[in-house]
Amino acid sequence: MTTKTDYTEQEWELLLRAPVLAGSYIMIADLSVTALGKEMKGMYEAMVSSVAPIEAEDLITALVADIKARAENKEKLPELETADDADPQAQVLEQLGQALAILEEKAPQEKEGFSVWLMGVAQATAEAGKEGGFLGIGAVRVSDKEKAALEELRRYFGLNPAL
Repeated sequence: MTTKTDYTEQEWELLLRAPVLAGSYIMIADLSVTALGKEMKGMYEAMVSSVAPIEAEDLITALVADIKARAENKEKLPELETADDADPQAQVLEQLGQALAILEEKAPQEKEGFSVWLMGVAQATAEAGKEGGFLGIGAVRVSDKEKAALEELRRYFGLNPAL
């Protein structure tokens, strides 16, 4: 099992950005000004409180410790890097792919557990705010666009749809 010392600074930043990317993928799928704050809070809470799959427990524990330390020091987490002329969801997947490639090279046994954790962050983000409706009437916890984005992430990570 790997920890921060097993990665270069640049690799660690890519891994640290991954849960933010997973949550952002959901937020981008169905942008809602009214749900955005709740979704961001849900994403952060899932990052720091989700149970880490045993296959990637040491890695995720180290990432969470770094995330918490940065929050306590009021430092920003690595942000989504976007180009104005490209599809933001495609850019998120490309950056997630970079993080997964690092694991594939250095810790392939941790990749699936890490992906399961990222899906938990994405799911929590989707469930954190309500979308649609009028003045809260008819709003849903997870919109159809978010459901589709969750399924796309599952396929991208190579995870069973039942997870």
